[in-house]
Amino acid sequence: MIANTPAIVLKTFPYGETSLISRCFTKEKGKVSFIIKGARSKKNPIAPYFQPLSFIQIIYNENQKRDLQIVSKAHFIKIWLKISQSLKKMTLLQSILEITDFSLEINDPHPALFESLLEVIEFYENDSINSNLAFWIYETVILSEMGFQIDLENGGHESRGHGLLKIMDENQCRYILQNLIKKDFEKISYKNISPREKKLISNYLYNELCYHIEGFDRLKSFKIAKNILNEL
Repeated sequence: MIANTPAIVLKTFPYGETSLISRCFTKEKGKVSFIIKGARSKKNPIAPYFQPLSFIQIIYNENQKRDLQIVSKAHFIKIWLKISQSLKKMTLLQSILEITDFSLEINDPHPALFESLLEVIEFYENDSINSNLAFWIYETVILSEMGFQIDLENGGHESRGHGLLKIMDENQCRYILQNLIKKDFEKISYKNISPREKKLISNYLYNELCYHIEGFDRLKSFKIAKNILNEL
């Protein structure tokens, strides 16, 4: 069966002498692993399409019995021109890609999460939202899409041992989290959030993810992103 779907490249690494293996988040099929044969040879122009963060259209012959699908064709849907100019943006987006890769199962479609990931990448590309706020947005979306939406009303946080219950006594923090959950981003003014509130929110979202999804605390890029988010 021929599959033709938009995809965001999550991770790519060498395989053998000339090939690549790439894990991509596709809109139609979810996370899919591909082998790109001969991609590292000088005569093959396909390798640039499979750099992490690339937004591509990919065509392949889907074989459900194979762990690695074979790419037929790929082309860029959009090229990100500004993101690579900022080390902070690249670091935070690398963490977002790793979070996505870690959270998704193979061949488990999440079209809403795909659109949210694309929206967040656009935020970084266009500088339309503060970089730290964009990261909070994606953390909130991941929790919701994985079935762990934050509940600020029913006290579910009290039994989680986060040591962060103070955040629930902070009206501004609750207001920000409520608007993150409702996706009312325009109501959040990042510049008016105090350093203390930023740290509380960053740590709260980090601990929510670590609590609900086993192994999150071992993601190296996530720890680096947490340090960036907590810089005052």
